[in-house]
Amino acid sequence: MLADGTRVVGEATLSNIALGAFRSAILGYWIDAAYLNRGLATRTVEEVCRAARDELGLHRVEAGTLPANAASQRVLRKCGFELFGTAPLYLHIDGEWRDHHLFQRILHNGPPN
Repeated sequence: MLADGTRVVGEATLSNIALGAFRSAILGYWIDAAYLNRGLATRTVEEVCRAARDELGLHRVEAGTLPANAASQRVLRKCGFELFGTAPLYLHIDGEWRDHHLFQRILHNGPPN
């Protein structure tokens, strides 16, 4: 993510990309706290989902958040993600295993390409 075209203020990644019948990936993203509430994360998540669908032909994208991360959950919901579960002790963050809320967005219902 670039705030003004010259400074990187965040990043988005697609990992664990699975093709074949599953056609899915996991989305991760972050943004510098100084650039929050400017719509950068929302626009970036939308663009990553567009590329996942149109360029990679993916069917589904998954993302996880810490339960207390209401801001990230709001971004995901604005971008069409739905909560589908909670994973206990999902990731090791700041020295502890942490629970995560899991969200998914179905990108299309067509056959795999």
